[in-house]
Amino acid sequence: MAFKKTLFFTLLLLAFLSEPLLSANAGYDTIPGENPVEKELTIPQLEEAFQHFKSDDYIRSVDPEEDRIKRLINQSEKLNYSRGIALGNNLLGVIYRDRAEYAKAIEMHEKALSNAGTDTTIIIYALNNLGVVYRRLDKPKQAIDYHMQALNLAESFPGSPDVAKRSINIALNSIGNINLSMGQPEKALEVFKQSLKLEVEQNNNLGIAINYQNMGLAYEQLGKPDVALEYYQKSLRHNEIINSNLGRSICYNSIGEILFLRGQLVEALEHYQKALVYSYKTEDDYHISETHANLGNTYLKMGQPERALPEIEKFNEIAHKTHSGFLLKNSYKLLSDYYETKGEYKNAIEAFKTSVLYNDSIINERNTRYLTELQTIYEAEKKQQHIELLTKENQIKSQQLFVFLLLVLLLFFIVIFIFIFLKRQQEKQRVDLEMKLFRSLMNPHFIFNALASIQSFLYHNDPEKAATYLGYFSKLTRSILKNSTKDLISLDEEISMLKNYIEIEQMRKRNGFTYEIIMDDAIEPDFVFVPPMVLQPFVENAIHHGLGEIVDGSGKITVKLLQSGKTIRVEISDNGCGINASMKQKENTGHKSMGIGIFKERIRLIRKKFKKSVKFAIVDLNEIDQHINGTRVTLDFPLLEPND
Repeated sequence: MAFKKTLFFTLLLLAFLSEPLLSANAGYDTIPGENPVEKELTIPQLEEAFQHFKSDDYIRSVDPEEDRIKRLINQSEKLNYSRGIALGNNLLGVIYRDRAEYAKAIEMHEKALSNAGTDTTIIIYALNNLGVVYRRLDKPKQAIDYHMQALNLAESFPGSPDVAKRSINIALNSIGNINLSMGQPEKALEVFKQSLKLEVEQNNNLGIAINYQNMGLAYEQLGKPDVALEYYQKSLRHNEIINSNLGRSICYNSIGEILFLRGQLVEALEHYQKALVYSYKTEDDYHISETHANLGNTYLKMGQPERALPEIEKFNEIAHKTHSGFLLKNSYKLLSDYYETKGEYKNAIEAFKTSVLYNDSIINERNTRYLTELQTIYEAEKKQQHIELLTKENQIKSQQLFVFLLLVLLLFFIVIFIFIFLKRQQEKQRVDLEMKLFRSLMNPHFIFNALASIQSFLYHNDPEKAATYLGYFSKLTRSILKNSTKDLISLDEEISMLKNYIEIEQMRKRNGFTYEIIMDDAIEPDFVFVPPMVLQPFVENAIHHGLGEIVDGSGKITVKLLQSGKTIRVEISDNGCGINASMKQKENTGHKSMGIGIFKERIRLIRKKFKKSVKFAIVDLNEIDQHINGTRVTLDFPLLEPND
């Protein structure tokens, strides 16, 4: 398993290790002969004490360093020294981030922002660090927001050019890595080359090492492993120069992965073992988990599953600790591969299901669009600033440019008009895309459950009925694929798919329940339209949760369709345990239903696109009559037209 994507998170972190950006003229001497936190200090002494914490001193700090920073913050608070409070909170934020204590890290950097006042250097540093934290949390939208804010401030920073360049490099690296995570290596290479040029100008070995590593990742995505290997080796040489354990860990992992792809498994294993030693020295959970994953995958490839299992289990443990959706997805996929190797196919399928669930939560399409929009806005703002600067200069030189200014003003209003028009169009397109997104969530959710039903049926070793079952399933799958691009389908098609689904479930349940679909004669199903697969989640819940424990064939599901004016009412009822009892069972088992949540989101999107509301209610029949068990779901659909 290629575990490259985790490097994207860490390379963002590396960008922050080259400069703490505490001050444009930061010095690092402590107070001669004194421990700066053992006595009451003045503001100048506090300022000097904060400069003691170089990046190498505090980024990988242990508890005593943390305690010293906290005492400095405490003394700054006593003196109402806001700059000192901001500096200290930024330092603590980096420490917490490296321990994967992300909530604390965010809190510290936000405190730094609130105390920074007009100190642009501290603000830039806090914004970039917040971007790193959110990137590690698999939230690229928030991450890019913070990095873009930092980039804008750095480019207009009137202070030290070195501070501005360092901040620009940090933001560029982050944006480049997000491009990599979105599968856009060409764009990423352009950004990394800009950053590398600035790092070479500043003779910053750490920044050079970071960019070589990032460029290696980009070339590997482009399918050029030999070129990637050259850049990884260049990065390793620069990390050796600056004695960076973190850099060594990243490089040894990257080189190991290239060797793995070449089939040089023994050599790959040697590099991963070196990476493991350095990653534990950094105490960074991302790199530790990455190395365990690579070791586990290599042992599997070498046919040594017993040696692979401890590595995979450690990987999974760290993934849960960090709450990273990306790490969890990969750890369960690797665990599935292990079980498959051992012939434990049931466990392999369960692990693979879990991996798919985590993968469904990673929505690259929306992030890519969001990143593109932000980059466009950023470039437009830069051009506008440049126009305004030229306008002011020309206004001073000559009044003859008055006509030109009028033309610029007219152009500005034209751009605003076009912008408003395009924005409205984009809003409509966005709603359409969201509709498609939730359909894409709905279809895998249903198909996944149906495949589980097929699996269950095959376990009973009945090939004739399995073939019939697969025939029903293929028919249903074709219907789903046919309707996957449609916002609305006819009620007749919806009922046909629903019948097909129920018959599949009846076969799996050995006819353990019956069903009835009653349609009002006033309804013309060919001319009534509903969103595709809108009824199936409720019928599925009735079968799996309402009738789940009824095995004597007495279970029954009734679907009634009535028309009242411009509303179609659908009532789905069962004689099962009831929604209240079902919810208690879910709480005990930890099960979380996706279908109802997706349905609510689809209602919201229908309201936005068609300007009409769908109403629904779920009632436990036992609350109405204590002698009756079961659940009734009532859905009221407005009459919709495909061209609304």
